[in-house]
Parts: sequence; structure tokens; C-alpha cells
Amino acid sequence: MSAFCLNLQSSTAAISAPPELDSDCMEHPLDHSIKPPQDSGGFQSHSLLYAGPGGLGMALEEELAMLTGDREDSADLTALETSVNGQDPDLLSLFRQKEKDLVLAAKLGKALLERNQDLTKQYEKMNKELNEKLEHLEQEKHELRRRLESREGEWEGRVAELETDVRQLQSELERHQAQLREADRDKTRAVSELSEQNHRLLEQLSRVSTNFHAKVYNKPIWLGHRQGHGTWPTFLTGSYALN
Repeated sequence: MSAFCLNLQSSTAAISAPPELDSDCMEHPLDHSIKPPQDSGGFQSHSLLYAGPGGLGMALEEELAMLTGDREDSADLTALETSVNGQDPDLLSLFRQKEKDLVLAAKLGKALLERNQDLTKQYEKMNKELNEKLEHLEQEKHELRRRLESREGEWEGRVAELETDVRQLQSELERHQAQLREADRDKTRAVSELSEQNHRLLEQLSRVSTNFHAKVYNKPIWLGHRQGHGTWPTFLTGSYALN
């Protein structure tokens, strides 16, 4: 496109500086009736080079409008070609080259405009899809956050219940352990008391047995012996009494 602009500028420069005419050409009023075309194409092409991204479509549309106007003036160029036919081949060549450049510029401008429209549509489509994806991701993020908060509430409640159960079980365990310790102390005390009672009973039994044996061994036994009509006592002590 820049090469085309340079070509247009060179062509315009060539037109703006008309070639020298011979004496035959001077006799005709060509210098009064023929005016070189203005360098509108070169200026507009140069403005396209510095158009921003947002103004590219408008610049191309303006360029196409101007090129269309130049294309509509092709009849005037044809009339000029007819008027200068056979008089100045260089000028005629410049007019034809100018017409070709205008047609090429129109084609390039149209192609660029279509390409710009396609890129704009693709950008809008991609932007729409991206916005839809972002919205979907935001919804998923919100849903996941809500579910996470709900689960956290459930977990906190469950943990609180488990901690309460643990404290209750620990309290019951301590109470049972205290009861077991008390039962062990009671059992130990009962065993000790029973042992003492048994010991006292054994001692008492031993004393009773000793006393009994002592009384039995030391008590005299009188035996009656009947002889005739009278009775004579017999005194036995010791082991004889047991026999």
C-alpha cells in the first residue's frame, strides 16, 4: 500500500509539473482547458497510513468514496484522452496509469475494508464467547464458594458435636475410673477386715480349743462301783479319763 502511495505521489508530481510543449502544442489552448488532477489519492492514502485502529474502517470508507468519485470522473479522463490524443503521449500515459492506480486502489481498499469487517466480526464473536465463559466461570465460582461455605458450616457443627461427645465420654470415663478406684479401695478394705476377722476368729478358736483341752485333761472323773449294797467311788484323772 505504501508503494502505491509513493507511485501516486510520483504520478501527481509528474502531472503537477507539465512537460514542455512544442510550438504546435502551444497554439492550442491546452494549458487553459486541461487541469492536472489534484493529489487527493496520495493524500488520502497517506492519511490511511496514520489512521488509528478505531478509525481504519471510516478511513477506508472515505477512501472508497473518493475513489468512487474519481472513478466516476473516468468519463472526463476519457474525454481528456480524446482531446490530447496524438498530441502528448506522456500525458496520456500518465492519465492511463492514474486510472489503473485508482482501480487498483479501489480493489485494495475494498479488500482491506472486507478484511477489517471480518476481523471486527471475529473480534466481536471472540469477545462475546470470552464474556460468556467469564460469566460461566463466575457463576461456577459463586456456586463453589456457596457450597464450600455450606460444607464448612456443616463441618463446624459436626466438629462441635463430636467435641461435646468427647467431653461427655471423658467425663463418664473419669467417673467410672473414680468408681473403680473406690471399689478397689472398698474391696481392699473388706479383704483387710475379713482377714482381721478371720485372724481374730482363729485366735479365738485356738484359745477356746486350748481351754477346752485344758479343762478336759484337768477335770476329775468319778466312777461309781456297786458292791453289794454300797458304792465306792473311783477317781480317774489324766489320760485315763479319756479312755
